Amino acid sequence: EDGQLMTIGSDGVVRVWDFERINTADSNSDGIRFEMEPNNELVVGRNVCLSSVVRRSSLPHSFVWFAQDSNGAIWKLDLSFTNTSPDPECLFSFHGGMIQGLDVSKKSHLMATTTLDCSVKVFDFLAKRELTTRRFNQGGTALCWAPAKVSQSGGLLVTGFENGVVRLLELYNPQRLQTITGQSPEGDAELRLRQPFKPHDAAVTAVAYERNGEILATGSADCTVFFFTVGENYNPIGFIHVPEPVKALEWSPHSHVSSVFNHCCCECEGPDLREEDFARNKAIKEEKKKKAKEERLKDTKKLDVEQEEEKEEKEELPPIYIPDPPSPLCCGFYSQPGHFWLSMVLSSFLSSNFLMSPCSSLEMAKQKLQNDQLQKEAELKVSEKQKNLSELQKKFKKVLNDNQNLSEHIRLKPEVQMQIWDVYVCTIPELGNSAALPLKLRFNEM
Repeated sequence: EDGQLMTIGSDGVVRVWDFERINTADSNSDGIRFEMEPNNELVVGRNVCLSSVVRRSSLPHSFVWFAQDSNGAIWKLDLSFTNTSPDPECLFSFHGGMIQGLDVSKKSHLMATTTLDCSVKVFDFLAKRELTTRRFNQGGTALCWAPAKVSQSGGLLVTGFENGVVRLLELYNPQRLQTITGQSPEGDAELRLRQPFKPHDAAVTAVAYERNGEILATGSADCTVFFFTVGENYNPIGFIHVPEPVKALEWSPHSHVSSVFNHCCCECEGPDLREEDFARNKAIKEEKKKKAKEERLKDTKKLDVEQEEEKEEKEELPPIYIPDPPSPLCCGFYSQPGHFWLSMVLSSFLSSNFLMSPCSSLEMAKQKLQNDQLQKEAELKVSEKQKNLSELQKKFKKVLNDNQNLSEHIRLKPEVQMQIWDVYVCTIPELGNSAALPLKLRFNEM
């Protein structure tokens, strides 16, 4: 408007150009480029990627505009370009992509999140506001809030990034991490880097503390799991290779005798810090077969044999449905010793292009089991009916023989015999109409 053209860009700058000068540019020059300087420009801020702007609708001639930042913000801009124009104001701040990692503090009403937009944010969900943001050069892929056994202040975060780096971040000003927050002024909190280390060659997908808080495990898409001692400085213990990229890590709870961890879904023994020579060992033996697991399997088989002897034979479950390709696992956790739960995501399609989920496959298995039971019940009923029909056929054949031995003037004719048979069948409700036809055919054969 007013002969001016406004442009916005991913560099976070708003520029205003003289449209008349652009429209009357000389196209007969030797080059195909025409250089000019903008009349005005406004730098919104660092790490800003503007995607759209709209004028404040309530005031048509207002210089106030609202801009959308694709990195996760809404800005209020004054485009009057005067000496008294206020600086750009960030009205809302949020992540610019899908959240990759989220965890909640065990000591306060704080929540931390990270995404591939290279930011880590801490929120006070009781006060419904953002406390602080820390930006990095790589996108965040995993996040874990350290337990109270590791950090008494409750302000330590372990964050994994897409380049394989793990960073320990500490929330500054821990005296404000009370059970009930929301009273501190905005801007006081700050995430400070405590220690970085790079154990993996690909994105860090999971981080988890051992149940006693003595060991930190990190999993990655490079099919490795690293272990670190927990202390003032985190030192590497060793690593193991796993068959597939790690999706999630879950240490066994205190109800388990030994410290094991599950990385969806391979179960391995954790390192024992009491062994003197373990610190010198850079690679833990991969995929040990635990005696406890073998004993559990033996006990399970023994229990199955005893149950089969004591109880009647139960209906066999239908075969387990395994999609092709297999559905990826989302997460898992231990419920009790020897048992754990798994969560799966949708992946495979049926031949009719119907998306098969673990829930639908379980529902199909349940329906198949019910259908099999109904089919067996129907077969039993049919067998009972056939038995009754066979006895009825013998009785009726005897009646026919007795009828043939009677004098001709009192003997029943075949037409009358069929009418009597129809009446007799109709008086037996449990036989049903379906039984009449085969008996009539057999009667005609007699």
